Amino acid sequence: MKLPNLFFTCLFISLLSLFQLHGKSIPVGNNDASILQIKVTVLYPNMIQPWRYKNPEIRQSTGIYIGENRLLVPAQAIYFYTNIEVKKPDALKVYTAELERLDADLGLAILKLDDPSFQKDLKPVQFPNEVFVPGTGLVMESKDQRNLEEKKIRMIRLDIDSYASGYVELPFIEIQSEEKLDGIGELVVDVTSRIPQGILYQFKENGLGKMIPSFAIKHFIEGKSFPFKGFRFKPLPDVASRNYFGLRKDDLGVLVAEIYPNSSASGILELEDVILEVSNYKIDPKGYFDHPKFGKLNLSYLFHNTYDSESAFGKKIKLKVLRKKKPIQLELETKPLNESDIRIPHGNTRFQTPKYLMLAGIVFLELSEQYLTEHGNQWRNRVSKELLYLNDFYRIKRNPKEGKIVFLSQVFPLSGNKAYHTTHQVILKSVNGKEISSLEDLKQIVNQSDSPFIRFVLGDGYELIFKKDEIRSLNEEAKKNFQIQQDFNF
Repeated sequence: MKLPNLFFTCLFISLLSLFQLHGKSIPVGNNDASILQIKVTVLYPNMIQPWRYKNPEIRQSTGIYIGENRLLVPAQAIYFYTNIEVKKPDALKVYTAELERLDADLGLAILKLDDPSFQKDLKPVQFPNEVFVPGTGLVMESKDQRNLEEKKIRMIRLDIDSYASGYVELPFIEIQSEEKLDGIGELVVDVTSRIPQGILYQFKENGLGKMIPSFAIKHFIEGKSFPFKGFRFKPLPDVASRNYFGLRKDDLGVLVAEIYPNSSASGILELEDVILEVSNYKIDPKGYFDHPKFGKLNLSYLFHNTYDSESAFGKKIKLKVLRKKKPIQLELETKPLNESDIRIPHGNTRFQTPKYLMLAGIVFLELSEQYLTEHGNQWRNRVSKELLYLNDFYRIKRNPKEGKIVFLSQVFPLSGNKAYHTTHQVILKSVNGKEISSLEDLKQIVNQSDSPFIRFVLGDGYELIFKKDEIRSLNEEAKKNFQIQQDFNF
């Protein structure tokens, strides 16, 4: 081979390697108009008294321009928004944005602006598949609309957990910094290449924080959903349990403890299966495996991640399982979490306004963790122990026929219901002999009943009985005395 040809061949290989490493990633410069300040006016509902709202609040956040008049922002910043204002660098004009799409589990949202002049002079940020972990990064903050501040962080390791108390465990990058950071959606770039690495969504006073990796952001921007494994596992660290399930001393594996109906695992895995391998990775007794790049990771990564070629999205995952002490091979195709399978909403609100139904001046609600946590920092000590137990262990349906958990929240003190004034936070089991699965169900049963009496049976065996014609009159009295606009809000 001639020298010139050898030179061009080496150059081509170098450029090809660079392209494969960074893909279409474009470095983000300190002077690039990509990062903007967002001001959001929010009006949060009152979870305990859902006929009311809390006082309006103003929330500040960072918006990252991703092209086509769209901005990437943290989902927590725009829950229950009434108005979203966006300012461009060195511009006096204030733009108004609306929500285009949101993923509550990843904790990100995309805003859309209708004004075609907004995108002028803005440079879109592109998120790659590759992340350089461990490594050093720069957090890019927009403070005064003129200059971007840059603060150094150390990207320590990749791990997996639920974002903002979501349902699906997703990869995150743990970061560390000696500087003060906000954790409100700031862009993080690699210190050398200035290629985007992720978005900072949490930072604590101890100098530790979390960022959403760029490959998960790219997956979200492309409009794809996130896979959900559909089962819960239990570690098997003790010898007695391992012997019981037929494991040898040198075997690994964790126990399948719960399978969610209509999920990826439904019909594939069985209770008390022992998962030995996932995608040819051996699973240790605590539920971890050794990733060749990121080190020890929870097995959920192999089902929930969206990292380029390792992504579980749209693929069949090979499993090696010990079932009734015999090894078998299985294939599991992941699909997203079905929102209808959520029985007790927990963690973030997922933009859902709480519902209520008032009958005879008595307020009925559907159980959610948001209701429980509204009782303050010591909420676990202040709420009904039965509601607390259900929230901890029955968040997702055990079978498709299970409905929401309806409970009696409070009784307005009226003369017509004074026998029940002390009753609160008790589950409603049935009305006129019919089981209740939702507030809509309760409303329909009462309205369509032919009986002159309505008999409510509570979870503790207590009964409330009213004449059907007095339920409406008591409601009217409660609305007048306690400034409630309507009997229900759904």
